[in-house]
Amino acid sequence: MIKLFASFYLILVSFVAFFNPQPVEKAEPMGAMPMCNTLPEGEESQLSAVAPAVVVQPVETSTAGLELDTAKIYSMPLLSKTQSNDVMLTWTEKDAQGMVSLCLAISRDFGKNFSEKKIIYSGTGIGNSRLMRAKVLSKKDGTLVAVFSNRTAAPATSTPPKRGGRSLDIVYAESKDGGNTWTSPQSVDADKTTGIVRGFFDAILMSNDEVAVAYLKDVANSTKHEERDLRLVITKNGVFQPERVIDPVVCDCCNINLLVDANGALNVYYRDNNDDIRDIARMTSFDNAETFSKPQIVHDDQWKINGCPHSGATSIKSGKSTLIAWFSGTDKEPGIRLVTNEGKKLLILADPTAKNVFLLGTAQTSVMLWEQVQGEIPQLAYRKIKNNSVSETAWIEGSANGSNPCGLVVDGQLLLAYEVKQGTGKPQLKLSTVGI
Repeated sequence: MIKLFASFYLILVSFVAFFNPQPVEKAEPMGAMPMCNTLPEGEESQLSAVAPAVVVQPVETSTAGLELDTAKIYSMPLLSKTQSNDVMLTWTEKDAQGMVSLCLAISRDFGKNFSEKKIIYSGTGIGNSRLMRAKVLSKKDGTLVAVFSNRTAAPATSTPPKRGGRSLDIVYAESKDGGNTWTSPQSVDADKTTGIVRGFFDAILMSNDEVAVAYLKDVANSTKHEERDLRLVITKNGVFQPERVIDPVVCDCCNINLLVDANGALNVYYRDNNDDIRDIARMTSFDNAETFSKPQIVHDDQWKINGCPHSGATSIKSGKSTLIAWFSGTDKEPGIRLVTNEGKKLLILADPTAKNVFLLGTAQTSVMLWEQVQGEIPQLAYRKIKNNSVSETAWIEGSANGSNPCGLVVDGQLLLAYEVKQGTGKPQLKLSTVGI
């Protein structure tokens, strides 16, 4: 019954997110938080249940340069760093006329203040959700590459599946002048077929500074309601090459996650589908996506579900290893699990309201950030991970009704960005810092 409820809830919430792009003081140093020893296999669920809560008070960050407008809807902020080590914030905003703008702002003082926003592209079809988060990549020569999803109206395809009126593409745009001007968006896929879905993507710069984009794409001539395979495109000398299928049978609507690990290898994390057992798999390339290893299951959850849970993985480098987090609705241990690349399970967040996990950190310390109902109100929480030991849960004060959080460690501080619903009911952006 727990499995059925959790699966239905995820499918319902994600269905809305997919078809509706609208988004739905000094801190105590994190080093002072007591760490919990890693528990033996099978005991991780108790960790989240018995650990006492800590409340931290963040310092709110100025958003003056972002030109926030309470009449607009803001969604899916993302923090990253440029090659010059400045902080880059991206997000989308939607006005009353339905125009969506993908925006960018830069901070040169560790996230304390941001420059005036710059618009990358505006249109009515831009999509930005937890299943397809827009990204801006910063190349070594200073070029910025924005990758995002864009919907267009299209006639029905002549072969099954005949899904007229819905065409979802993944596009990119480039800026050579720090984000002031951008090229017109172009598809990452040379295939010009319309009326199909390309989505659930992630984009990253590989160790050779070329772009890689992994995504799910409708299978041609499929007679199923939904059937997609896992594809990859990369650039060579800055030019996108033809796509390749890297796994023909995967879960159809779970977002992909890409990571370049401590050894420079490209890792693709995705939800596999083996006779409806939908566990997280990993494929690794040691030659900048020329070849890939065979898929390996990160942790053998054995979650069998006749349908897509619309929930992928997130990952972060952790020392010489990697941490991966995702949701699994198994009967025995439903919840968000945190696992090392070697398959060692560190934690399960068993609370059914915990969702939208985000991993971040430094080479020494990682942070697991998520949203969860606390006192009947959604709030943000995090745990700190060091040497495979996990701290108790810390709740971020003032984050009531916060959602879709992201974070970045800058200048010894944890910089947070997330959506928060105001009195109008429309999500706004909020930024704050927590001591680390």
